[in-house]
Amino acid sequence: MSALFRHTGLIALPLMALSVGVGCGAGAEGPTEITTTVASATATRVEVASITEGSASVDITLPGEVMGGRDAVLASGLGGIVERVRVSEGDEVVEGQVLIQVDSEAYAAQRDQVDAQLTLAESDLERLRSLGDLATAQQIEQAETQVAVLRAQKRAANSQLRQANVRAPFSGTVGQLDLEPGEFAAPGSPLIRVVQLDPVVIELSLADRDRSAISVGDTVTVRSSGIGGLRTGVVSHIGPAADLRTRSFPVEVSVDNPDGALLPGMIASVQVRSTVGNNAVVIPQDWVVTTLDGQGVFVDVDNVAQWRDVTLGAVVRDQVIVLDGLATNDRLIMNGHRELADGDELLVVREGMCCDNGRAKFGEML
Repeated sequence: MSALFRHTGLIALPLMALSVGVGCGAGAEGPTEITTTVASATATRVEVASITEGSASVDITLPGEVMGGRDAVLASGLGGIVERVRVSEGDEVVEGQVLIQVDSEAYAAQRDQVDAQLTLAESDLERLRSLGDLATAQQIEQAETQVAVLRAQKRAANSQLRQANVRAPFSGTVGQLDLEPGEFAAPGSPLIRVVQLDPVVIELSLADRDRSAISVGDTVTVRSSGIGGLRTGVVSHIGPAADLRTRSFPVEVSVDNPDGALLPGMIASVQVRSTVGNNAVVIPQDWVVTTLDGQGVFVDVDNVAQWRDVTLGAVVRDQVIVLDGLATNDRLIMNGHRELADGDELLVVREGMCCDNGRAKFGEML
């Protein structure tokens, strides 16, 4: 046999048909012709994967910070002398509960003064009306105006009194408090912080490449070094626009926290598992070739590269759904495809199946 047929490993030889006559000894009818084809020297070495429909999942782990489900820093709108602090750090409070009194006695006295003046003015108005024609229209009008003014002053006094008493806007826990009776509180200065600890919210930043992998309502797994075990959370909010500085999207995950183990300021990691496609053709993005005319892939048809235009769908990290252009059992060229042109001869060095979570599955090297 010709030495051309002896080789080690995978080599590319000129594509040729060889006819070899084999003698069969005396009485043989003639030589037997054996035709063998070997790869052309110009063939491109490639790896291929046969397409199957299916789905793939992507696990994304994101760091985040634990925040209160609701978090408010409260102040006295009018300011003044702190008369009484009714709570301490760590206390549980209910919505509407008075937490701090600031000059409340002074504002209560103003309200009482206006209330007394209003009672007198209303009495004078009733007396004038009872006089009939003895009271002029101007006197009655002036009395009515005085009553209206005092009623407005009473509403203002009540509003000031409400602002003097710092109340809990929701039920929660006193998170921060550094205040003593007798201190002066400037108008609008922070006095006390109230946080809601059940549920808590974990704030995350999501890169644009992962944006399509997460949706509001998705269930996620939460882990924190400050607690034992895993917890389940739900994606409650995704920002509609990325932060212009970081180019990432803000995400909030709500987590039930009945035991209060997750506390504001803790660091937590959130794991999201996203399924890419469902009974669809899903391939790694790197297998797609982008040209000036569009996007496509190369497939192996009888050891010849054939270009296919494709329509792509959702992208999640390094995987993409192919909506049109590929079918099951197509032999997609996944390695060596960037050096190809339509019609190039191929030397397939490895074959596999596509895909298992974005990776081809291979048998033995061909």
